[in-house]
Amino acid sequence: MKLIDLIQLLERGKRRYHLVGDLKHGTVIALDIEGRLFSYLDGEVLNRVNPEAFSDFSSRTAYLNPGGDGFWPAPEGSRLGYEYSTGSWRVPPSLTNARWQVLEKTKTAALVGAEVDLINSEGRGIPCLFTRHITLENCSNQLTQKVTEKIQYLGRETLTQEQALLAPWSLCQFDCDADSQVRLPPCPSSEIWDMYSPESTVHRQLHPEGWQVCMKTDFRFQLGLSEQVSGLEFCDFRRKFKVQRTAEPLAEGLSYIDIADQDPTNQPNGRPVRFSAYCDPSGFMEIEAAGGTPKCLEPEAVTALQITTVFSHC
Repeated sequence: MKLIDLIQLLERGKRRYHLVGDLKHGTVIALDIEGRLFSYLDGEVLNRVNPEAFSDFSSRTAYLNPGGDGFWPAPEGSRLGYEYSTGSWRVPPSLTNARWQVLEKTKTAALVGAEVDLINSEGRGIPCLFTRHITLENCSNQLTQKVTEKIQYLGRETLTQEQALLAPWSLCQFDCDADSQVRLPPCPSSEIWDMYSPESTVHRQLHPEGWQVCMKTDFRFQLGLSEQVSGLEFCDFRRKFKVQRTAEPLAEGLSYIDIADQDPTNQPNGRPVRFSAYCDPSGFMEIEAAGGTPKCLEPEAVTALQITTVFSHC
């Protein structure tokens, strides 16, 4: 999709947006579509785009996944997750209906924010301020995007980790097929695990330069990656681009958590996740980065995740 086509989708749907960069290389922030980021090189949008999400709205019965790069709270499932407050999976309306505002801007940077009231699986309300600080660095054939994702707790009650977990989680989506793969740096197989069943070991191979994961699948799978893994890369050989994603180590006082989609009666005590790769049989995938949760949520507490994503030709 061309940048002009994405802008026309936004304008036809009467959705606000903000552009960072120029018409050749940059990122569109879809302010009225979950604050999602859509990045482009040479005027070509690289992220997945779901046009239906630009003309219609999500509801309890149907979630319209927009694509782009989303910012969600973690965990997804377990008794402290945020996608099961009604008993069945849904993206919280406070996320899908959030109206992001541009708080600061320059030609190559923007700070956007939205108030998001969360409800976890136990019915506890957690009022928050979400912010995304996007900074772009352009080169002749690549775009370096640095994003600081922050969640500020606005509640008045201090909550322990037995009552609430709250970590920033960035999910960057792309269309995928047999001509695409995820690459991981060399690491022991014990640092990679399946978050669902069946296992996806048939999809990944170890080479001297690292792991290669095939994105063509007839079942959904999600790989959890430990703190020992330094990053991950998505390669689209048909469209001839690649995307590398890394994240800064957590600040003192924060810890990685299990972000997995799981039964809301489960304890959130699975393996902590730093990065993740999700692949869906419908033909899209996500390279994900997760932040950490504080030991306790005190009023005005902030948890932050600093991500660097490099888009380039291959």
